[in-house]
Amino acid sequence: MTESVRIRPQTEYRSEEYFGVGMWSRVFAYMALVVSTQILRWSLYVAHGFDLGFYQQALAAWVDNGLGAHSTYFSGGILHHNGAWLMTLLAYPTAVFGTGFLFVAESLAVALGYLPVIKLAKMVKLSPPQAQLLGLLYLLNPLVIAGNLYDFHMSVFAAPLILWAIISIWESKMLPFVVALALFTGLGNQAALGAILLVILAAMMKGIKPVTIVGVVVVGLWLLLLQHELKTPMMSWIFPPDGKLSVQASLRIFLYVAWSLAPFFLTFLIFLKTRRLYLSPYWILPLIGLMIHVLSVSKAQTSPFDQNSMLLVPFLIWPVIDTAGHLGMSWSPGDHMAIKVALIGMMGIMALDFYHSAWRVRPQNTQILTEALTHVSSRDWVYAQNNVLPHIGITDREIPLSRLNPKKIPPRAEIIWDTEFSGKTTPASVYAYLKNQMDSHHFKVIFQKSGIVVLQRP
Repeated sequence: MTESVRIRPQTEYRSEEYFGVGMWSRVFAYMALVVSTQILRWSLYVAHGFDLGFYQQALAAWVDNGLGAHSTYFSGGILHHNGAWLMTLLAYPTAVFGTGFLFVAESLAVALGYLPVIKLAKMVKLSPPQAQLLGLLYLLNPLVIAGNLYDFHMSVFAAPLILWAIISIWESKMLPFVVALALFTGLGNQAALGAILLVILAAMMKGIKPVTIVGVVVVGLWLLLLQHELKTPMMSWIFPPDGKLSVQASLRIFLYVAWSLAPFFLTFLIFLKTRRLYLSPYWILPLIGLMIHVLSVSKAQTSPFDQNSMLLVPFLIWPVIDTAGHLGMSWSPGDHMAIKVALIGMMGIMALDFYHSAWRVRPQNTQILTEALTHVSSRDWVYAQNNVLPHIGITDREIPLSRLNPKKIPPRAEIIWDTEFSGKTTPASVYAYLKNQMDSHHFKVIFQKSGIVVLQRP
């Protein structure tokens, strides 16, 4: 009697080999590492007052006043500042669980972006180890980690969303694509470039088909709403104001370009291994994004530590997946290990500029600053220098702080001023204004101790 044995082809793999325990362990290991670092940084250092400070104030204001809430950071309503309506869904849980909830939500979303990378690799018939390598190219890219690690920003949620949208385009599934675009509109004006590139990608992959037309309509209407109804500076973010272009020379630009070139380098290794050449048409998308970023007059856009740089990572990874799908990635385990070590090394390089770029040591008189908070009576018009006060979250003692701007300080406003602190983010004109007002005795001194002064404008 002859027994029939079915031999599985080498390219056929079970789904568990892609989405098994190993995949989930990497997702949660990334999340645990980043959240722990965020909490440690938050407990030991002062975060940038313009970033999480604004979001905390916006979320707290929405809990109290709804969508019509205003911020003392910017004129007009909060929603008119960046159009990130999805922030409202985070307001109530953040009010209950505190700042840590924002860290967990952001890191979880970014970590789950590993899943669509694995799925895309499986769809082009790459092996599980090859899919894992591409997934690590996403998770370990410093542009992803930096965008996730430094404070909190709604635009960071766009990176995993773009990857899921690419899957829906590939599979020609209209509903998931429309849902992805609808969620994209809630991430604010800084996600506009990613939305435009996503629609271009749909046209490149499917041509003029219903999924592309719907994408053009949804994104087009969203951009018109941003520009003409909410009055958000969307186009001025994508294109340099006044037509000015600037190529800045600095260590940050070098690191930005080096990390952006990592997917290109991995593709070059594929060419060497297979001894074949395939130029994916999808490289045009990250090249457009990189050009807009590098030539921007905004230092934030050309910073490897800016959250908006993270939006380009999915567009950098997708051409690598497309190239690997056409040419294959038949590498030895040693080759895979070498590339993983290189990716981890990229994180090591990021650490060299870590302290200088984003970590700011708390002033020695932090306890006095905290004591000064107890003497602040107003919850709506409180001003302070950037990077002075540690944010204490949305609690009963949460104080929504605004940047000092002499032209926008209304009557009865209160100012917390650390006379011993000098930060580059606060203009010299602000310090000159405060000193003149103190000398003229126009302000009422509410609290004064160890160089910390709480003033109230008459």
